Amino acid sequence: MRAATLHGQTARHLSFAFWLCALFVCPVALADQNAVISVYHHVSASTPPSTSLSPEAFRAHLSFLAENNFTVLPLTQILTTLNDGDDLPDRTVAITFDDGYESIYSTAFPLLREFGFPFTVFVSTGPIDRQQTGYMTWEQLSTLHRAAVVIGNHGTEHRSLLELSDSEARVDILAAQARITEELGPQPRLFAYPYGEFNDASKRLLADLGYAGFAQNSGAVGPTTEQTALPRFPLAGLYSGLEGATLKYSTLAFDVQTLEPLSPQTQLTAPSARVRFEEGDYSQARVACFDDGDPMAIAWEVDLSEDNVATLSTNAKQRGRRWNYVCTAPHTGSGRYFWFSQPWFDESKPQ
Repeated sequence: MRAATLHGQTARHLSFAFWLCALFVCPVALADQNAVISVYHHVSASTPPSTSLSPEAFRAHLSFLAENNFTVLPLTQILTTLNDGDDLPDRTVAITFDDGYESIYSTAFPLLREFGFPFTVFVSTGPIDRQQTGYMTWEQLSTLHRAAVVIGNHGTEHRSLLELSDSEARVDILAAQARITEELGPQPRLFAYPYGEFNDASKRLLADLGYAGFAQNSGAVGPTTEQTALPRFPLAGLYSGLEGATLKYSTLAFDVQTLEPLSPQTQLTAPSARVRFEEGDYSQARVACFDDGDPMAIAWEVDLSEDNVATLSTNAKQRGRRWNYVCTAPHTGSGRYFWFSQPWFDESKPQ
């Protein structure tokens, strides 16, 4: 299936490793600069459904990738390739896991090894240090590390950065990295936001510390994607079906920059967003935006100095702690879709 979906938060606050391409535009073709990063948690039929998919469903995802000309690469290789301005194979994918649950080692690892697919695990170090039930041990993580699995940083206790001061967040990130280094040796500076939540301050912090940051609002990544809030497609619970995975793994990076607001943190129930859609292989007339499935108003600006800029607005509605606005546009000629998601987080609401 060639249809696709993608979410891409694409502002310009890049981490240190990506400043060169931010200051001097890299001469690359966006069609050759796309990758999809997926995120899983549990691979089990006996863990919380919202963050789980069954071993059978996970095997179906891997079989789909293997049988449909996808290239699964290490996450670090994808980031380096984008940073260097080099081309990626069409349908490039990175597979990641959050938290460090035991089923990653006992169930997902053997399946991934069977298919020969690399992957990354973002771990919260506190539960592992406490040998908490349901989590991997450092010995198991060492086995993964020796098998070339990249171990990323997910904080010490999986606390949302929205609930930490800048100094507390800095201490937490560095403490988790120190434990990973102590147990496994130096690892790349990769940080997955707990719950996928971030704001402008946390992005600046990651940039200052030299980390690439990973969110959980769906979308593909490209050369202009914000490197301190890289989107990933969650593939669990309601999104664990093969049909959804087929669509998501086939998406293209939408070159979209959020101009206002700078931070997705809000307590408004209908925040507006002002975004710039850069030119690409799509028609502006076919851009469509949605709020939880409901069509959104798109007000295109006519000032020639602000070409392809639009304000997205919607009606007030009851919200939980996290939601997204989604904009899509079909790629001209291929049937695949560009897909942009603007995440919102209201830290006053419960997790």
